[in-house]
Amino acid sequence: MKYSLDEEYDFDFYLLGISCHEKDYRTCWAINQALGINLSKEENDIEVIIKKTNRCSLHSMFTYYNEETETEFRLIANRSTLGVLIPEKAQADYLLMVTDNSEKSIDDIRRQINEIPFVLTSFVVDVEDLKSKENLIF
Repeated sequence: MKYSLDEEYDFDFYLLGISCHEKDYRTCWAINQALGINLSKEENDIEVIIKKTNRCSLHSMFTYYNEETETEFRLIANRSTLGVLIPEKAQADYLLMVTDNSEKSIDDIRRQINEIPFVLTSFVVDVEDLKSKENLIF
């Protein structure tokens, strides 16, 4: 008899796609200024195996946790030289994950990010509809 183990993850965060053509450190700085937070670069990049090429793609990540509001922000580069973290949203250069327990809504955050001069647009992504949502588990 063969058994299979199906794991279900609770994607309890909001996800914004951000389109802009700036470097990750400059985008991070601008988001810090716009939202009044302090994202800082993680030591290790996110590693994802690209199925088509069977190569490892590295994506930079910046994080910030506000203990007062218990809100966590993660800015992740969606693109790398070898592939895209979330192929269904390839138009997004960056992804902003927000685990929010505060009063601030995702629409307010999106509006503030859209006010950054070099951001072309930002949009809410429905994580449950993504085929590659497992790439967001780390």
